[in-house]
Amino acid sequence: MKKYYLLPVLLCLLTVLGCASTPVKPQPAASDEASFAKGMEQYGKGNYIDAIPLFEEVREKFPMSPYAVLAELRLGDCHYNNDEFIEAAHFFENFRRLHPSNPQVAYSIYMRGMCAYQQMLSKDRDQTFSEEAVEHFQQMLELFPQSPYTGHALVRIAEAKRQLAGREIFVGDFYMKKRDYTGAIERYNRALKRYPDQVEQDRLLMLIGQATIRSGDEKRGKKILEFMLKNYPDSAYATETQMMIDNPSTALAQRSRLYEWFE
Repeated sequence: MKKYYLLPVLLCLLTVLGCASTPVKPQPAASDEASFAKGMEQYGKGNYIDAIPLFEEVREKFPMSPYAVLAELRLGDCHYNNDEFIEAAHFFENFRRLHPSNPQVAYSIYMRGMCAYQQMLSKDRDQTFSEEAVEHFQQMLELFPQSPYTGHALVRIAEAKRQLAGREIFVGDFYMKKRDYTGAIERYNRALKRYPDQVEQDRLLMLIGQATIRSGDEKRGKKILEFMLKNYPDSAYATETQMMIDNPSTALAQRSRLYEWFE
């Protein structure tokens, strides 16, 4: 009789063991496209911090996929949108270097310029980022003149050059206050020659004429002032310039008091 009691128990055990030994179907691995899509979903929502590891995963798991290339570019965009311009510059620079024939190279160069542009400082501070911005934007224009980013690059170049010109004039004004007229002339001339479209040429010519007279070369200084009046007869600085030509000592004395007021 005991054997009959054991039979149902054995049958239950076999059923349980059979179920336990049934192999679990593995979940299909995410494809490169699906993984990239997840990153783009977060990117589209503005969740750049969440998108970064997803794009990193695409690069690591599918290094030979075209989506890995796009992920590198989107990583640059994510860091850029997070105001992490140094990190963003790294990705845009690498993209250009590693994928020179990719259709998105023009965009990567433009964004590399934007990383520098966003870090530009005021005219009284170092202008390295302004110089970098001009360099990258001009490079893009030379390599891809028909790029859809051409118009934006031209505007950014003008703005960066305005910063660089402002720096030269700022230093020139500083030298004038310190009565270093040779240094002032050099800075004003540099601004005039390098950035003619970003400066008031009539004002700079007047300042160069002033500094030249102050340096002791009155004859040459007057010629510069006369040249300014001839080319800019309607200038807002025409009256002051004429006063310097007619009576340089009086006009420059007034200017000296003005500089002393702002010191």
